[in-house]
Amino acid sequence: MKCYFVILSNEKTAALIQNEHDIHLWEQLRNGNKAALAELFELYFSQLYNYGRKICSDEEKVKDCIQDLFLEIWNQKNKMPLLSVKAYLTKALQYKLIRINKKSQLIEAFDGNGNEFFDWSHETFIIKNEMDAEKVKKLLAAMQQLPKRQQEIIYLKYYLNLSYEEICDVMNIQYQVARNQVSSAIKSLKKQD
Repeated sequence: MKCYFVILSNEKTAALIQNEHDIHLWEQLRNGNKAALAELFELYFSQLYNYGRKICSDEEKVKDCIQDLFLEIWNQKNKMPLLSVKAYLTKALQYKLIRINKKSQLIEAFDGNGNEFFDWSHETFIIKNEMDAEKVKKLLAAMQQLPKRQQEIIYLKYYLNLSYEEICDVMNIQYQVARNQVSSAIKSLKKQD
């Protein structure tokens, strides 16, 4: 019998460990453990808040939606098993914000193709990539030239570190479409450099 070992990068290993921990917390939550809910809230609040602020201009509405989301999760009688807690929470928040848009028009704009508005802040790239100021300016200018859906997919892939499968769940697209969108966005960014 042959044994095969796969060597993963530290980043991928950490992501797998985090996902396993998240699934474990979700299972505890399904069994009524309030501490698991609190830990998931602590783990994901800032990521969900940052994602929500890319879609919705009202800080308080984003915070309220996140709290409502966790309250709804707690009150659900039959919580389903999940493959990715991060993707589920991101998608659920996206749906909540879209529903709010239909009620109160708080989401900035849809361009008619279902593309949400994303505001790429200067600070996001400085903190995330520790680039110098000139590179950030060039990258931000290039990002603004991308279609809104490509801006969103780049945010999900490289800022939230979602897998292609998770991106497919969040954006309601096919796996190959997600890969093509990321590839196309990167090519466009390289051309603008």
